[in-house]
Order: sequence, then C-alpha cells, then structure tokens
Amino acid sequence: MSINTLTNTAMARRLDFAPLDSVPKDLKQIAFAAAASPSSREQTASGTAENGNAVNTALHVLFGYIPTEVLTLYVAILAAIQKPGKVTIADWLTFWAFLGATPVIVWLVYGAKLKSAQKPIPLSFRQWPLWEMFAATIAYSAWAFAFPNTPFTDYGWYSAALAGISVLVASTVLGLLAPFFQRPLGS
Repeated sequence: MSINTLTNTAMARRLDFAPLDSVPKDLKQIAFAAAASPSSREQTASGTAENGNAVNTALHVLFGYIPTEVLTLYVAILAAIQKPGKVTIADWLTFWAFLGATPVIVWLVYGAKLKSAQKPIPLSFRQWPLWEMFAATIAYSAWAFAFPNTPFTDYGWYSAALAGISVLVASTVLGLLAPFFQRPLGS
C-alpha cells in the first residue's frame, strides 16, 4: 500500500517499535520514518535517510502526507463522472466524500499494520494516529484543490497559481508542524 508512508510515520512514534522512545525531530528523520518500513528502521535505528539529498528529503516529506489510495480512487471516480468544462454536484459530492474518507483510511491502514505485527488494534481515541489522520486530510484538501479538473474551478477567484501556492504552503506547514504534534502513541 502506498499510504504506508503515513502509517510508517505513526508506527515510528510507537514505543513498542524500534527505535524505541524516539520521535522524528527534523525533516530528514521525518522523511526516513515516512519512507522506511518498521523492519528497516530496526536495522537502521539512527533515523537518518541514507544516501539522500535535500531535494529527495523534501519530496519524501511532501509525498509522505498524501494518501495515494484515496487520490487514485478520487481521480478514477472523477474521470468517470465528470462532464468536460462543467462542474456538477457529483464532482462536489466526490470531493467531500473523499475528504471524510481520508482520515478513516489512514486509521484502517494503521490498524491493519498493527494487527499484522500482532499488536493491539488502536480502538481508544488516544491511541489513534491523530497527527497522520489530520495531515493526510489537509494534504488531500490541498492536492484536490490543485487537481487540474478540481470542482474549485467553478469559482472566479480560483487560479492555477493559487492552487500551486496552496500545495507549497500546505506541504511546508505540515512539515514544520509534524515535530510538534507527533507524540508517542504506544504503551
């Protein structure tokens, strides 16, 4: 699953996965947590991306927040229902449905990863990967806003430049806030 980046970041914050008691503290460590699987983190517990440069690190941070499964399905459904040059209620309903589904899908994938690692499923709200759920939802919103056939094109104030700025701002803000809102979730 390509949403692994978000759930890998959440898994990295658990106290029962290596590296123990370590929350990613900078962009390079966030990128490593997002790109690496829990087993590869155990082998390289230093939390730094190997053989990476600043551009790759920034791309991993940006990509790490985007729930690819949600976007892929969104694009497919939008392509099937969209009428060329016209925004319909179905376009808006699709946008809002996927906005609501994004945090749920992050939780489901996170729970599935925990179950496959024979860990308890996070039923308590306090155990949920809240930051990842929030970040995925913001990333989806920014991406859907910038999508070429977005329903937002129906508004006169919408422009490709504004869409590009929203993606840059969202990715920068999420990257800067991540170290503040990530906290250990495990016991």
